[in-house]
Amino acid sequence: MGARFVQALEQRQEALAATGPRDDDYDIPYSTIHAGVMRGGTALNIVPNLCEVDFEIRNIAEDDPETILAGIRADAETIAAPYRATFPEARITIDPVTAYPGLATPEDGAALALLRRITGRNDPAIKVAFGTEGGLFAQGLGISTAICGPGFMDQGHRPDEFVALDQLAECSRVLDNLLAILAEA
Repeated sequence: MGARFVQALEQRQEALAATGPRDDDYDIPYSTIHAGVMRGGTALNIVPNLCEVDFEIRNIAEDDPETILAGIRADAETIAAPYRATFPEARITIDPVTAYPGLATPEDGAALALLRRITGRNDPAIKVAFGTEGGLFAQGLGISTAICGPGFMDQGHRPDEFVALDQLAECSRVLDNLLAILAEA
């Protein structure tokens, strides 16, 4: 069942890529589903009684993760149901661990205006294909939100990740500018 579930995730991913909402401002312009870890069984000659699949949905702001998850839950039931005639306990359960909505900050938003003021730059905003709490602030609390920070994702979340010293110095300068603006208020 675990292998079939991973196949169902892959099919959902293919459907999102082919027909789901698109936003070409992202490196990957559609929502994605990723199965990162699969564990099950204890030995080759023992029938496993459990299989765990860790997967994630990275949705663009225009896509509803709950709708995607509802489809995945339906797939899980379709996979498990035929096994119940022989194994009544057969099931696939999905236990969300974390959730954060996609972030779509408007170019004329207050957060970008402040960020441009404290950085002294007027670069166009870019969208990132990784999760942040920014969507929670924007959608959940209605707070204008932009994500920034030292470093580059090319160096993050991989072996020997790092933030260059010049990036840390720039971050310190930007934070000093923010404190100066806040002191004026």
